[in-house]
Amino acid sequence: MDVVLFNTHDVVLLFTFLQCIVLAFILYKPQKERAVSNVFLLAFLLSNAVIPFELLIHFGTAFRPWAIDHLPNWFFVFEFGYWLQGPFLLWYLRSVLYKTIRVPLSDAFYFVPFVLFLLHQVIGYHILSTDEKISIQQSFKLHTESFSIYYITLMRELLRVYFGVLCLLELKNYLKVTSQKHIVADTSDVLWLRIVVYGFLGVWGWSVLVVAMLICNVQFFWHLPVGTMGIMANYVTCGILCGLVVVVGRKARVVENLEPVSSSPPKQHAGVTINLEYVEQLEKLMHEDKLYLESSLTLEVLAGKLSISPRTLSTVINRHYGCNFFEFINDFRIEDAKKRMVDPARSGATMLDIMYEVGFNSKATFNSFFKKHEGMTPREYRKKNTQAKEPA
Repeated sequence: MDVVLFNTHDVVLLFTFLQCIVLAFILYKPQKERAVSNVFLLAFLLSNAVIPFELLIHFGTAFRPWAIDHLPNWFFVFEFGYWLQGPFLLWYLRSVLYKTIRVPLSDAFYFVPFVLFLLHQVIGYHILSTDEKISIQQSFKLHTESFSIYYITLMRELLRVYFGVLCLLELKNYLKVTSQKHIVADTSDVLWLRIVVYGFLGVWGWSVLVVAMLICNVQFFWHLPVGTMGIMANYVTCGILCGLVVVVGRKARVVENLEPVSSSPPKQHAGVTINLEYVEQLEKLMHEDKLYLESSLTLEVLAGKLSISPRTLSTVINRHYGCNFFEFINDFRIEDAKKRMVDPARSGATMLDIMYEVGFNSKATFNSFFKKHEGMTPREYRKKNTQAKEPA
């Protein structure tokens, strides 16, 4: 108990590791449809979780001397997280946003920097004897390393920023398309993705600045606060992960407390008069023509079918049905999906098949809206209702 290995800054790094593990447990979905997303998500969180250990071993005030004596072979082992964060975040984002995710062969080039780093570390450090490693670490001083190390580190941070920008462009493009098509996106899902993309892009950009300042200190003998800036980056990363835990935790709690949507007809607002002919035409378009099956259906398109303005249609839906356009259309899609799930003739259809057939084009939106509507996931609903129809 007389040995102190961690100070306050070190505890923040350990807490960051713990948050990554907690997020992995919370976000992991044991569903076949989420298998690819799960792989990329867990890989990203793992690569993010190991970085605090890399920082502890190299820069922990009390932990570094202890690690030199007891763990000399573990130096540089956890640095792989820096090189793999970007690709895994990009692939996870794509797997969540798009109908299908295929990793093209060209994406294998994303691993080239990691492979080069691995060869550099194995040849330059890991093949050495334990005594040589201890000697290297005991003589290590951040400001006296060779310039090649600084520029390799700078390239590493620029690479992370590059992937962060790619993620930002993917997210912005998705939000632009859904906005143009008036597709409902789950607010909490979008918030989670925004925090991840904007947060980590900001931290990675900050890290580029820190390394650039370090190079200026070494090459031009400046005295920029590199240590303080680096510690601030660790605290910001911890704060971002705290925000993610809160967002994901609140989403899970709200969904669990939802009651199934009532099947009783909505009440009109008192004192409000609407043209019931519009309601009748709207019912015909939905029940007979099944216009909701069109994934590209928008408020403007539906209003054109009724020969009324989008504003008038929005008012009719809001005041007669007590919901907005997106909720109105997706209610019909969910009801249709439920029928297809329990139809024996459709037993071979996958959830994705049914989702596309009824007009959804985002599995995240479909799963989220279905659970809010029915109080259970599509897979749970199908399993429950198909088992209930089986003879005893």
